[in-house]
Amino acid sequence: MTFDTDVLEVVQRLSKGQWCDQTSSALIRTAVQPPRSLIDLLAAMPPPMVVEPDLDQRWVEGLDHDQQLFALMIRQHLQLACRFFQLDRPNQAGEQLERTVDVVLMASNAMGCPLSQETSQRVRALFLSELPVVLSAQVALQAAVRFGGLPRRLSFVLGMHRSGTSALTGMLAKAGLDVPDDLMDRPDDVINLRGYWESEGLMQVNDRLFRELGLHWSSSDQLPRDWSRTEQAKQWRQHLIRQLVRTCQGTQHPVIKDPRMCVLMEGMQPLIDAGACQLSFFIPVRDPLEVARSLQVAQNTSLGQGIALWMAHVIQAERWTRGLPRLIIGFQDLMQRPDSVLARCRLLLHQDGDSRDLAEEASGFIDPSLRRQRGVELQDQMSSEEQVLLARAKDLYQTLVSHQENDGEELRCKLDLFMPTGVTND
Repeated sequence: MTFDTDVLEVVQRLSKGQWCDQTSSALIRTAVQPPRSLIDLLAAMPPPMVVEPDLDQRWVEGLDHDQQLFALMIRQHLQLACRFFQLDRPNQAGEQLERTVDVVLMASNAMGCPLSQETSQRVRALFLSELPVVLSAQVALQAAVRFGGLPRRLSFVLGMHRSGTSALTGMLAKAGLDVPDDLMDRPDDVINLRGYWESEGLMQVNDRLFRELGLHWSSSDQLPRDWSRTEQAKQWRQHLIRQLVRTCQGTQHPVIKDPRMCVLMEGMQPLIDAGACQLSFFIPVRDPLEVARSLQVAQNTSLGQGIALWMAHVIQAERWTRGLPRLIIGFQDLMQRPDSVLARCRLLLHQDGDSRDLAEEASGFIDPSLRRQRGVELQDQMSSEEQVLLARAKDLYQTLVSHQENDGEELRCKLDLFMPTGVTND
């Protein structure tokens, strides 16, 4: 790969808000080739929303005097852009991003590795067109944590509808996690007798995004390509942050559940990459035919539509939580061995396991008798195309549940085979 290509690859990552973890700053110390130092410098860029002199010092360690000046100038302009975004002055923020590009190009020339005109234009376009949308969301999240009362620890239950998400969320709440203060209240509901444990406001925020994209939760498997870069997604992230602040303010560690979040996780990536919160994810998975049948009874959806929705929710939830603290949980285990599942959850959350009474109350929340739909063979009601989709969904389900306690590279390689054609995990 050429130097221009390497720089462009790093800038593309930064334009998505994928900043280097603070502990990875040691990468810069290994830079021994001057032509590589600009790449190492950008690759080790800490989140500009974080203002810590010690962090900056570690970041530029190993660079010569001129390189350190260029590095600090780049970071200073990015930090000024963040401050202007916080003041809701996007034009001034854009000016600082423009100056950031100027310093990057100046640094490449000074380090003896000038970028071509084509690469320079591409770098400028990425910083000025894509980064502002991402950076504004990251700044908003950082401000929500620092000044708005949003807790630093958040857990999300990401599972397809009718997959035990309510049961799992309720169990985690009984085990000591907080919940949003606007839980759905459906006293006459006969579907979830023990409650949905779901934020009414979050559901409305997500449904609003679907409407603006011309969809409904029941057609959310058809989200348009690059939807996460749209103006609607930009507004959705801002609404999402405000909603979380409104309903979780003052809590210590809330658990948040809305099945819609599974297919919207791609749009969450800038917030995840901001590093403002410690996030963990629980992904319950249930047999796709059971889910499709349950949806058919509850929502009058076809079996084929239910299976397509299951595939989209599970694939997206798994794809966008890779490398993050997460737990894949088989529905069968949740129903039959809730105490074991709870122990795994508490281990992920680093919870103290000494409170036996609390653990027994939490695991006792799970009632297997409320499970209505089982894997009844319904293939005769399905078209040949739907049966092919079901077979693929069953393979995905078995892959996940057989590896739920071995969530590593082997599982990810197997799951890549289920990605839609033309989709990668970039």
